[in-house]
Amino acid sequence: MKKDSLLKSSLWISISGILSRILSVIYIIPWNIWIGPLAVGAANALYGKVYNIYNLFLIIATAGIPSAISKEVAAHNALGRYDQSEKLFKKYTIYMSLVGIVLALIMFFGAKYVAIVLAAGDMRVVTPIKYLSVAMLIIPALGILRGYIQGYAFISYSAFSQVIEQIARVAYMLYATYTIMILQKGNYMTAVNQSTLASFIGATLAYLFLLWIRIKVRRSVTVTDITTSTDSPESAPDINFASMLRSAIPFLLVDTIMTVLQLFDQTTFTWIYELILHASQKTIDDLYAMFGFQANKLIMVLVSLAISVSSSVIPALSAMISRKVGKEPIQKLMQNIVQFTVFIILPATLGMMAISRQLWTVFVFYNQSILGSKVLIVSCVEAFFYCLFMILENILQVTHHVKKSLFYLVLAYVIKMILQVPLTIYLGVYGPVTATAIAFIVMSHFAFRLINKQFQIVDKDLAKKLLKILIDGIIMLIVVVAANFLVVKVISDATKIGAMIVIIICGLIGIAVYGFLSYKDGSLKILKDIRDTKIY
Repeated sequence: MKKDSLLKSSLWISISGILSRILSVIYIIPWNIWIGPLAVGAANALYGKVYNIYNLFLIIATAGIPSAISKEVAAHNALGRYDQSEKLFKKYTIYMSLVGIVLALIMFFGAKYVAIVLAAGDMRVVTPIKYLSVAMLIIPALGILRGYIQGYAFISYSAFSQVIEQIARVAYMLYATYTIMILQKGNYMTAVNQSTLASFIGATLAYLFLLWIRIKVRRSVTVTDITTSTDSPESAPDINFASMLRSAIPFLLVDTIMTVLQLFDQTTFTWIYELILHASQKTIDDLYAMFGFQANKLIMVLVSLAISVSSSVIPALSAMISRKVGKEPIQKLMQNIVQFTVFIILPATLGMMAISRQLWTVFVFYNQSILGSKVLIVSCVEAFFYCLFMILENILQVTHHVKKSLFYLVLAYVIKMILQVPLTIYLGVYGPVTATAIAFIVMSHFAFRLINKQFQIVDKDLAKKLLKILIDGIIMLIVVVAANFLVVKVISDATKIGAMIVIIICGLIGIAVYGFLSYKDGSLKILKDIRDTKIY
């Protein structure tokens, strides 16, 4: 089996991540229709709250170990210590599976107390949490297996498993919701309960696929590739759970921040609107669903792009540092990563902002599209800086700036807590998103300044390349906004089909304009620059 290059890894994870996110967004269209306009706000708010809680348990269940496993396996394999990689995989599969069992028991038997602490006492989330507890039995082992496969530089297979997981999950959700709401004329609470059970089904199928890939991975390693730890005892570190946790905890804290901030939003937003603004439960559900679930689902497509780059950075940088390749190759790789990240994420963000109203009409409802599109635009700004944060923080982890990265995380939490109440009172539904965006902006600034101080990433050449990308993105934004204005004069975007047609037309125009400009000014060459970059 041929190992993936950095470009191939990023492209595969980008494709799988985008497909997974698109599936997780597309299902909203029939799901919302079947739930019905009267209950859709409450159903979305409930589903969003439950999944924020689930994501927190999910991150605790994996404890950052998959990223750490990926890093450690790549480092061992780069030195030919495949036997150590196998020991890591087997030992931590057992450890983390036990962690998953414990968390599943906590979720099932402690669901009431979880609702009080993490959902502002909303008892509607109790039953869905119990349904989701079953997924905890398989998720930790799946995370370990994904990290192991990524560490071997077969990232495309790990990425494809995410697509399998998402297809199975969405298929069961839609089947269950249609059966309950349309055929059986049931209520939205039952539909939400069954929708949460879909996570277990998707994870199980993904795990079975990766088990098959693991067999192929092991067969790809020949005897001549292996340098056992006895051949180089001074370079083979002792494998123990404490050391792995020390390596994993920073990744855990990075992965957790968005989930923790969303949990903070769903509790404080409810309290502020109940105790200070005296809003009704329906108003709270509708507004929270708007920024906490609906807009959040859409911007996750952008976040998946950052994850694709970030997941490739960890094993690539770890292998380079382990082999002590020198400062210059690492500097060049980081410059390419920065340019590639901005090249992909910036136009995607601007494009989503340009067609925000049509996106809202397609995935939610037209009658909410004016306010919803504005919420989505603010959320896109938040997502852009969150993407930068994800990549910068993972670079800090791999380059041994763990204490600094943790300090920046604490700083982000402090900024968010200080700004949350005044911005929510003053800006309403935009407040929580704006507070989060400001926190990510400040943190990204400090993180990039530290990385640049060590590796001198920014020079005149990189600055010119980034400026070209920015100009290309702004021109694309102007063209798409103008095209949108003209197209809706001919095609009504008040229906889902009409809005979808507008999205397709404007999307194709945006891609063509950005692609042409990037080709003319040389920005497109970044794909060629990293095409032959190997993970190790």
